Amino acid sequence: MTEVAERRFSYPRAWNGADLDGLDSLARSFGPGQVAALEERLREVRRRGLALTDIGREDFRHPELDGDLADVLRELIDGRGIVVLRGLPADRYDADDIAMMYWGIGTHFGAALSQSALGDVLGHVRDLTKPGEEEEARGYTSARELRLHTDLGQLACLLCYRPAASGGVSVVVSALAVHNQIAATHPEFLPILYRGFHYHRRGEEARDAEPVTPHRVPVFSEVGGNTSVFYVREILQNAATERGEPLSAEEVAALDCFDACAREQSIRFTLESGDMMLMNNRKVLHARTKFVDGDGAEQQRHLMRLWLDLWDAPPEVKELQIYENAGGRGGIDPQAGRERAGPEYRAMEDRQSA
Repeated sequence: MTEVAERRFSYPRAWNGADLDGLDSLARSFGPGQVAALEERLREVRRRGLALTDIGREDFRHPELDGDLADVLRELIDGRGIVVLRGLPADRYDADDIAMMYWGIGTHFGAALSQSALGDVLGHVRDLTKPGEEEEARGYTSARELRLHTDLGQLACLLCYRPAASGGVSVVVSALAVHNQIAATHPEFLPILYRGFHYHRRGEEARDAEPVTPHRVPVFSEVGGNTSVFYVREILQNAATERGEPLSAEEVAALDCFDACAREQSIRFTLESGDMMLMNNRKVLHARTKFVDGDGAEQQRHLMRLWLDLWDAPPEVKELQIYENAGGRGGIDPQAGRERAGPEYRAMEDRQSA
């Protein structure tokens, strides 16, 4: 316990939301030359008849893009772990063209991952719940508030194509700053967080795989000098329910402490049309407030999501992988006959939380 309790992280990787000047501290803008380069690359892949998933690492290389996006990647790995790129021309292109430019930018950083058992490598974050139906367990298909969490790839990317009529505020926090605060105030919880928790796979696993991870997934882990975070409280609660082993009072206290520290140090802002938020999933947690769509199509919130595994990733423990994917990659490999996690898994969360 002494070693992890004495571990401290410094700025810029460990940042406090109160120390930042809002979104401006995290934002960079595409200039006219960069937008023109993206449009040129889009025209070329359209001319060649490439589908979205055919676009590779070389198809969006351009002198106006390469150096600046390499600098963004350095900030994601060695800096704050989050960058908001502003100015993608979402008002001039339809969703398919914007998706191609977005995907092309993503190829500078890593390989796109499947985000559900359905095999969707480009996730569309919008409210798919029909009147009178229950929401799915997967948050990107609903309008509900989402608590601070990480995703299943090394990078999480969100592009705002169209904001909601109201709500949908982004919340982000440095996991390393959270670690610092827990170490300073409640170091007794760190061994629990480093030991980790079993996670539920919510019916999106392979047919021959167990529904719950046989291994514990650490909230914090360290290998080769690289500290990582993984945290989705709802899914670890699902696992406790499935296993018939409720979380202990000490585990609940550790998780509550983590949540409280994360909320305290977070920063909030609203993504506008054309904004792209890139996050190092091993260093930053994110959430969003509940949103409300308007009546017209232009008031229907639509974000596009990429999960990426970095081309050249820092070392991390293998226990961070929830699913038994081919090659040890992140995300959720597609599974024939499987669907996204349904409403029954939200009921499991409610029973564990009661």
